[in-house]
Amino acid sequence: MCVDPGTALAIGGALLGGVGQVASAQAQSNAARYNAEVQRNNAMLAERQAKNVLDAGMREEQKQKAQTQQLMAKQQAAMAANGVDTSFGSPLDLMVDTAKLGAVDALTIRTNAYRNYDDVRNQAVSYRNQAALYDMEAKNSRTAGMLSAFGSVMSGVGSAWTSGVKAGANATKTGSVLTGNIGSTKAAWNTYGGIY
Repeated sequence: MCVDPGTALAIGGALLGGVGQVASAQAQSNAARYNAEVQRNNAMLAERQAKNVLDAGMREEQKQKAQTQQLMAKQQAAMAANGVDTSFGSPLDLMVDTAKLGAVDALTIRTNAYRNYDDVRNQAVSYRNQAALYDMEAKNSRTAGMLSAFGSVMSGVGSAWTSGVKAGANATKTGSVLTGNIGSTKAAWNTYGGIY
């Protein structure tokens, strides 16, 4: 069976279009997977940064506590050098106030460290969520590309088949007209005594 060149070109074009859609979908999928991996790496770096922020905050808190202890020791030494009893009255109140303010400062440092830690960890969660979205995009790109390619190929083949059917119908009509003419010519020839 000989295929009409137009039909063959339509089928070939549909197949090439389908291959192009599959390649495009694969490229989109690869890009999405790459972006997902970048986001996972960002999440890992953010987790490390969060730990570093918390560790730095804890060191700063310990430093503040040590500074408060040093200040209290200096105050106590200065008062004792001047013969002041630090176990009651205003000197004791001064020592208690110094301890309270030092504790508040240390707590503020700790609170800020945890707040910064949470901010950075939330960023890591955001990176992981974005990576999951990119993973879904990669999967959906492949699926959509395959479906689109299949639809394009089927549409092209259907169009080519329809064109082929129409061309075959036209050929059949043309053939029957010719057959009819030949038959009429035979009948006329026979009528007039000719041998056909």
